[in-house]
Amino acid sequence: MTPRRALALVVLGALLPGCTREISNPFASFETRCASLPPATYEVVATPLEFQEDDGVGIAELTTKSGSSLARHRTYGLTTANFGQQTETELRLVEQRATGRTCATPHVIVRLSMQPVVVYVARELAADACQHDVTREHELKHVAVNREALEDATRALHRDLATAMGTSVLQGSSGSAIAHQYESALRDYLGAFMREQHRALEARQAEVDSADEYARVSNACRAG
Repeated sequence: MTPRRALALVVLGALLPGCTREISNPFASFETRCASLPPATYEVVATPLEFQEDDGVGIAELTTKSGSSLARHRTYGLTTANFGQQTETELRLVEQRATGRTCATPHVIVRLSMQPVVVYVARELAADACQHDVTREHELKHVAVNREALEDATRALHRDLATAMGTSVLQGSSGSAIAHQYESALRDYLGAFMREQHRALEARQAEVDSADEYARVSNACRAG
């Protein structure tokens, strides 16, 4: 049957417990101290994509990993990846102790990652060097798409995050209230962002798995 590549991709998200740092100057007014807070800052970084190779898994197990069954087709090559983000937040706070009034600015670091990426070629192809190499070559196209998608997502988030979350001084009745509201909004935004990136990546991977590409992989090692 036609060698089939499937992408198993899991969207992961983690917002690490935020921390707060109080900015205090007892000789200045609340408004003055709020105005002197450091500006909101946002950083987006990507973990460089690396991949592992595993030629020790059989066709039956790879087919199961791909989410299909042997009754439908056989999977000779498979690439899996975990596309996720981890976020660290810090709020720089000024609190008016008599009233509880609080202002704050955030410092946010978002780390995007595709790790781990694993490229599988079925162990049954070990005896067929040509088909093994052609299947591996196909899988590496998906690795390249993963890498491009990670880079594109990093650029997009770097471009849009500050605008989406705002750079003005946050105001609230307490530090905990500001943290809860801000981190909830950040979690919602990043969740929607990652879901959209997932959809875009699936579409890009589907373009690699074209009918012409399947035909090429199937026929590459046939004798003329």
